[in-house]
Amino acid sequence: MRFFASLTTTHYRLLAGIWTVGILVALGLPTGRFSHVQPGFGVDKAVHAVLFAGFGVLWLRGLCPPGTRNLPRCFRWRGGLFFVAGLLFAAGTEAYQYVLPVRRMADPYDVTADLAGFVFAFVGYYAYHVRPARKAPS
Repeated sequence: MRFFASLTTTHYRLLAGIWTVGILVALGLPTGRFSHVQPGFGVDKAVHAVLFAGFGVLWLRGLCPPGTRNLPRCFRWRGGLFFVAGLLFAAGTEAYQYVLPVRRMADPYDVTADLAGFVFAFVGYYAYHVRPARKAPS
């Protein structure tokens, strides 16, 4: 845990950018094994959820770091804009996979897993960092 304590907001923003590019690269890799829609919950959906949970936590930590003077206000504005952008990014990655000229296809269940991971991260960040800051005396 000391490692995370030593990271600055700039580090988190850099990690978030690398994570975002990593998502685009990973979802753009050609594959022949997943050529059809998979409605069941499995490893593929879990990976999607974890990718977007990491995306959400890293960007939220970079945009509204704990200890910010007015964290609830920061979260309301920056977090709100990021929430909309994150939802669009999660849905957009499947459209991105659909238009790529490799063996990938858009899967509505992947979008659901992406959105679930992202929303889980968003709610978790709020509950762990923002909500306690709202209750603290200013």
